[in-house]
Amino acid sequence: MQTSGLTLTRQEPLNNIVRAAYQALASVLGGAQSLHVSSYDEAYAVPTEEAALLSLRTQQIIQSETAVTEVVDPLGGSYYVEALTDEIEKRIVDELSEIEAQGGYVKAIERGWLHRKVATYFQAEQAKIESGEIPIVGLNCYKSDRKAAAIDVFSYPEGAEERQLEKIEKLKDERNTSQAQKALKDLKKACTSDTNIIPYSLECARAGCTEGEVFKVFKSAYGLWSPPEVF
Repeated sequence: MQTSGLTLTRQEPLNNIVRAAYQALASVLGGAQSLHVSSYDEAYAVPTEEAALLSLRTQQIIQSETAVTEVVDPLGGSYYVEALTDEIEKRIVDELSEIEAQGGYVKAIERGWLHRKVATYFQAEQAKIESGEIPIVGLNCYKSDRKAAAIDVFSYPEGAEERQLEKIEKLKDERNTSQAQKALKDLKKACTSDTNIIPYSLECARAGCTEGEVFKVFKSAYGLWSPPEVF
């Protein structure tokens, strides 16, 4: 389970700490077995080390200071939760029926139906946010005239790209070139047949093939997929 990055705002970014914490608590109450808490600065960039640590602390506080994890099902028996569960189940069944009517998931993608569905949802959601029907604190309601507190935004260390390129070149120099080439060749052969490609992908990793080299194999075998245009 991961808290929603879509709810994070650039305006008053510290509010995102509260949003993520409540979403994390809701996940725990719902019985999540694994949890990732989005960091408050992810509306700007990948998290800083401080922001990532705060996300970890959020989980640890819920685990160690609330006692919510001591109960197997804290919301068990709640009429409200049961009603929501029934409603979600009904909507899921309705969506699956629509997908089946399209000829299945792959057909729904190829025809652009799925993308239109998603685009329509987000357009409607954005319209409600802009109109204020969906309140977003600090964005469309309870806005402050004060300038929001400045936060540190992650930036890549100087020379990081050059160092990474050097590591890749070193890897290529030290690996068994013939073994790597054979692994890539076997992977391409598997991609063009009905063979399971996972074992061959793992063999590429063991042979020291880079992600870029493996991607080139996939690209040559499958081409690049372009999502359908939807209006």
